[in-house]
Amino acid sequence: MTELQKRALSLILVLALAAPGLTACSETQPEAQQQNAVSPAAEEAVTGTPETELTRENTPDTLPDDLDFGGETFTIYYSNGFNWSGQIEGGEELTGDVVPDTVIQCNQSVAERLNIDLEYYPENSGDWSTINTLVSNLIMANDATYDVFMGEQYGLTQTAVKGYYRNALELPYFDFDQPWWNVTFMENLQLTDDYRMFLTGDFNLTTLCQLFVQYYNKAVYSNLFGNPDDLYQTVLEGNWTIDKMSELIASSYIDLDGNGKLTPEDQLGYVAYKTFSTVDPFMYCADIPYTSRDDEGRIVIDMNQERAVTLTEKVVHLFNQEGAYTEGTDSFMTGGALFCAGLLRTAENFRDMEDDFGFLPSPKLDESQEHYRNLVGDCNLFTVVPVTSTRAEMAGAVLEALNAQTYRTVLPAWYEVTLKCKYSRDLISSDIIDLIHDSIYTDFLFAYSPMVSQMGQVMRDLVTNNNTNYMSNVASKEKAAAKSLERMYKELDKNRNP
Repeated sequence: MTELQKRALSLILVLALAAPGLTACSETQPEAQQQNAVSPAAEEAVTGTPETELTRENTPDTLPDDLDFGGETFTIYYSNGFNWSGQIEGGEELTGDVVPDTVIQCNQSVAERLNIDLEYYPENSGDWSTINTLVSNLIMANDATYDVFMGEQYGLTQTAVKGYYRNALELPYFDFDQPWWNVTFMENLQLTDDYRMFLTGDFNLTTLCQLFVQYYNKAVYSNLFGNPDDLYQTVLEGNWTIDKMSELIASSYIDLDGNGKLTPEDQLGYVAYKTFSTVDPFMYCADIPYTSRDDEGRIVIDMNQERAVTLTEKVVHLFNQEGAYTEGTDSFMTGGALFCAGLLRTAENFRDMEDDFGFLPSPKLDESQEHYRNLVGDCNLFTVVPVTSTRAEMAGAVLEALNAQTYRTVLPAWYEVTLKCKYSRDLISSDIIDLIHDSIYTDFLFAYSPMVSQMGQVMRDLVTNNNTNYMSNVASKEKAAAKSLERMYKELDKNRNP
């Protein structure tokens, strides 16, 4: 058995252990599948490891075993304009639908373990454009109703310097060394290296939902190039690059209607819904250090990067070459395009496709790049502990427990049902899922772009205008961005809470 097969088998066994009765495409298992379920004894026979081996399901946390909050009510207020209830609260009752049921059980498990009454308050008018005002109004009114807020990145970062949120690094019970926290993501959001207000981990399933990926139509690839799983192998070998993607886009294009113009009726290489947010993941896929920190741990913007010049040339070419269509994505579902820009949650829209499809991380700039970087869109929900919370210390325990239990049970269920329902049941796809999850990323410049003269989205204008003059574009914005950042720190110093 190869190492790749062992890794894939390990994930399959973890899924079986983490969510008994779980299936990829239905709410109940066929009898044959039930008969073939993996037992602990079978696991030991196949893997040579005992039943007590550490698995995802039994990964311990560091919360005290005797932690008991005496039945107190703990409240979480969350932005629900995009209907995130299923991933945060689950349904109103158990229905047999795997993901909502697992979320319900996760919440119940945490409430029972900590002896709390866990209550959620969905704010249906909350979204990326309103959550900053909604949260500001609550805090300015000194409203202590809610112990934790969850809101969109785009909105909450615009309140970062107001002094509204507790420093999670100074609250008890948080253990950011655990695998359920997206540590690099959180570090990149910090205005200073000793002040962490924005939290994201596996409990924030919206982070995965909002992750940018590239979809590909396996039938189209098979017709044009051969075995569609070759692309998976390219990714796993570290060779999935912008040049490789561009090459496949160009090789896929066929002017089917013969009019000499790029239209949705042609055989297309790449489709996107606009040269707008679909460009953002390409700006950050190359792991370019657009910012650094000074001796005080504060952000310094430095976008004069030669590697960014090369990146711009390649990305502008990718989006503007023959075969790249940026006015809609419908043709992907009907077999008219090889690649399609999307978010991980976009997979739900492809359920009715006749063709099978796969998903890929954002490509590297070149093969020398060590890691893939997969940007998260700015409508994912952050978690914050407001200064108005009267249970800030309890918040650490509750959020640690919710993230840990989501890691153990909910995330495997979400993987299996949402991600694998329409994909080929091959060993490699499980590794691709893990790779994408482990390369979740954001950049300070992207997250705070609205506050620094939209410097974090300069690639959008360049691609839209088919302009490769990166340095000139940056030079036109850098003074304004530097002044904006300076004002941010002055306001933070004035308002920062311990």
